[in-house]
Amino acid sequence: MNTRRNWKKGDLGQIMALLLVVLPTLAFSVTLIISYWRVMQADYRIKLVANLAADYVNEQTDTRDINSSSEYTTFINVASNLCPSDSNLTYTSGNYNGDKGIISITIKYTTPDTLAYLKNKELATKIETYSFHDQNLTAIFTCE
Repeated sequence: MNTRRNWKKGDLGQIMALLLVVLPTLAFSVTLIISYWRVMQADYRIKLVANLAADYVNEQTDTRDINSSSEYTTFINVASNLCPSDSNLTYTSGNYNGDKGIISITIKYTTPDTLAYLKNKELATKIETYSFHDQNLTAIFTCE
């Protein structure tokens, strides 16, 4: 049986269009959606870390020395488990000259090189809360 006779004019063009346009577009779309989903999961996790950090800092009676309290190691271990991509939480900087009674926490994270289209993008989330102990602090933590 000769399959060449069963082909109609234009069939080869449809196959080429499928191979050259549709499949690469589909591959790009799937890769982009997976990368976007991973970034949204990382964003969700740093929001959890921000809430945990705000609770921890708000419990401190003196925010000038938050990393020397006995609970600091426990807080860092728990928060590091929430950081995306098995990264660790580090206390980057703190400023105590802000508004009295306001605690402002910023968590930063940079997406890994393994993401196809969204690699090396910096994500950050900020949370502000009133201090239970009338302290003030503007702190930056980094999941790295």
